Amino acid sequence: MNPFFRAYTAARVHLLRPVIRVRGALLRRLSPAPAPRLDTNLDEMPILVLGCHRSGTSLLRRCLNSHSRIACPAETLFLESLSAMLEYPDADKGLAAIDLSRQAAAADLRKLVDKWMRGHAERQGKPRWADKSPGVLAHLDGLERLMGEEARYVAIVRDGMDVAYSLGSARPRWWQLAPFVEADDDLFLAAARYWADRNRKLRAFVDAHPTRVHVLRYEVLIRHPEETLRAVFRFLGEAWEPDILDFNRHGHVHGLEDHHVSTTTTFEDNTGKHRRLAQPQQVKMWDIVAPTMKAFGYDDRTYATV
Repeated sequence: MNPFFRAYTAARVHLLRPVIRVRGALLRRLSPAPAPRLDTNLDEMPILVLGCHRSGTSLLRRCLNSHSRIACPAETLFLESLSAMLEYPDADKGLAAIDLSRQAAAADLRKLVDKWMRGHAERQGKPRWADKSPGVLAHLDGLERLMGEEARYVAIVRDGMDVAYSLGSARPRWWQLAPFVEADDDLFLAAARYWADRNRKLRAFVDAHPTRVHVLRYEVLIRHPEETLRAVFRFLGEAWEPDILDFNRHGHVHGLEDHHVSTTTTFEDNTGKHRRLAQPQQVKMWDIVAPTMKAFGYDDRTYATV
């Protein structure tokens, strides 16, 4: 992140976040309380937000958290480690040393996760919890073992070119890119490889669990938010609440997430910024992300090298 952009982001957070917080508090006082839901069967179904870093997961989590029945905090970070442990090749051998199976360990950990997350939801006055931690994309098999068949997943996918541009432009470097940096140390290509790797895993997970994963695209969300979010809550079995569209009128616990999301009340369009790069760079990035983008329904495109 260059010095100018770093200063701009800091100023935006410092000046706009308090204004939006006060605005939300005033609007909440004027809003009638939603009618209580009588069907509590859904309360036992956790919600997991899936999405690569810089793909709109922070925006989606605030929309989910704006629902009167769902508490979705900023990134908790512990699901990645627990999921990784459960998919470790020698996990069975290690657990056998204490007479514990992988299945039994997963069940115990599931209860612990639910206790922590349900406690947060109850403190927010809500019966159902959700989590958004982008790192879990690296450990989806372990996450499925951890959460079980009751879990429901909402996956958000963003144009891999824009994600690669966002990650590659950031300073200091995102540590997640380290395994993908080749000898030329090209951060944009590393970010493209990171996006492709994570979203290939997501595509396979979606195909393996088609009835339990709802997929949306970031570009459609910001251009058609109500239609897109109605479909999300319909999948989750929750009633639509129009105030969700004004996602920052609601109280949100701050934490690890995109700072800009906390400083706006609109669905900002941040698409197409990758075109600031030189055309040859775009061509190299496209060659990396194209197969996976097409698998998620993105149209083919041409990047001229002249």
